Amino acid sequence: MDYALIGYPLSDKYREKFEALIGSKPTYLNIPELRRLPIPQMIKTLAGVKAERLFIAMESPGSKPLLPVFYCFAGLSRAKRIQLVNPDLSVKPVSRMTTVKSLFSVLGASVSGRASLWRCRSELNALLQQPRIEVPPPSPGRVLYLKSNLWLGVKAGGSVGHVAGVANALIQAGYPIEFAGAEAPLLVDNASVNVIPPAENHGFPYEVNLYRYQEKFTNAAMAIPTANKPFSFIYQRMSVSNYSGVQLSRQHKLPLVLEYNGSEVWAAENWGKKANFHETAVKAEEVCLKHAHIVVTVSDVLRDELISRGVAKERVVSYPNCIDPKAYDPALFSADRIAAARAKFNIPTDGIVAGFVGTFGQWHGVDILAQAIRKLAFEQAEWLQKHRMHFLIVGDGLLMPKVRETLADPRCAPFFTLTGLVPQAETPLYMAATDILLSPHVNNADGSRFFGSPTKLFEYMALEKPIVASDLEQIGEVLEGGLRANALPKTGPSNASSQLAVLGTPGDVGELCQGIQFLVEQPLWRKTLGKNARKEALAKYTWDRHVGAILERLAATPAVSVPQRRAA
Repeated sequence: MDYALIGYPLSDKYREKFEALIGSKPTYLNIPELRRLPIPQMIKTLAGVKAERLFIAMESPGSKPLLPVFYCFAGLSRAKRIQLVNPDLSVKPVSRMTTVKSLFSVLGASVSGRASLWRCRSELNALLQQPRIEVPPPSPGRVLYLKSNLWLGVKAGGSVGHVAGVANALIQAGYPIEFAGAEAPLLVDNASVNVIPPAENHGFPYEVNLYRYQEKFTNAAMAIPTANKPFSFIYQRMSVSNYSGVQLSRQHKLPLVLEYNGSEVWAAENWGKKANFHETAVKAEEVCLKHAHIVVTVSDVLRDELISRGVAKERVVSYPNCIDPKAYDPALFSADRIAAARAKFNIPTDGIVAGFVGTFGQWHGVDILAQAIRKLAFEQAEWLQKHRMHFLIVGDGLLMPKVRETLADPRCAPFFTLTGLVPQAETPLYMAATDILLSPHVNNADGSRFFGSPTKLFEYMALEKPIVASDLEQIGEVLEGGLRANALPKTGPSNASSQLAVLGTPGDVGELCQGIQFLVEQPLWRKTLGKNARKEALAKYTWDRHVGAILERLAATPAVSVPQRRAA
């Protein structure tokens, strides 16, 4: 058996070409998943790899700084041959000597990272003691957009859509974008791009790389010229352990708009592995929240959290995630395009397809969907066959192994397709190729309130598709008044029917099945719910409205003119 080390799930196109190149379907080992393991267990897992060949699949050129880490991980295996497969699918053998040399490179990066950590701690302690600066009201001009996440090779997901949506809406509103990030943004039109790559190698533990990048990112962004084309304000998508927006705001005396999608420290602790240097990461969040003039977030649950953390209500803008109506227009997808998309997976044109699109995060509920498919396959196989029913599951991520395990029984195989990761620009076609779309999100495991604003929900709505969704915080609010999965109507819709979706209890496999079966059997309800949902999305949930709310608050709030603390 062959193995392949990857830093992020491969796109379906690259994976197909990669597997054709090597002539096998390898067992994939995801570096982020390995990092979540205790070090002894991680070493044991890698040492247990006794493959003939171990490939390092490098789809994104931006992932080059990870190569020394890949080599170190590969060196722990007992594979007979190690080979690097580049983005252009060229193959390079990797010697054991290379893996040993990489170990020293990683050790050097680890020492450098520790030094950055100590310097950042000192800066954070000082910033916590200083007041937010007074800045003049923003004047027309460019926006310095900071995407300081150290995420490399991400090609799909809500974050991609959010970055593109906000950036494009700002440009359309007359605010040219000067973008700074580790990689060029996807789907962003007409922005000036400053790629600030991370250091040439990574150290351990992983978190020290964040502080090295914090310093490099800030210095590089400081060097972006401002004299001839002044900035109106700074917009930063908040990322773990990064406070570059605060430093740039103070340096240039510009308002800082901070995008807050939830605590990254909380996410690491509850959805992954508790961060090393936890207290320092918390301080970085507190510094960002204290010094930002406006904090924009995507749900009222997060708004309430921000207020509880000391952010004044008048400094918070809460507006859900949204859609680009030009990209998510059902008129773009002809019957021929939809038929071709289905044919790729051997799905009949006249079949009924229920779809899911996501990055398989723990909150997405894809594991609940897998259980629902299994339940229907075991208990309602004749019904599935009668309606030529098929599930199209688009994406990849942390829960993929669990999904595969749940659906491993041969009885499930005829009724589902796992496409793998699909580039963000292609997901609208996959959604358009379905008859029903699914949003089976689940509660947070720690009992805290679900704070998300699923981008895919609004994309589903805009494509005029009937939806079965969890009645969960914002999802239930957006789809308020929907049909209940446990009390579905016996008759068809009337001309006055205004419902937007079918809603079920989060995590309830039975109700998810009921909602799916109802929509399969009720084409008139499918049509009515889809039309109502699209109308609602266009009326409320477009990125120009989201950005408009930010600009309105920025222009009106007194938070951009905070008095400096006077000396005694």
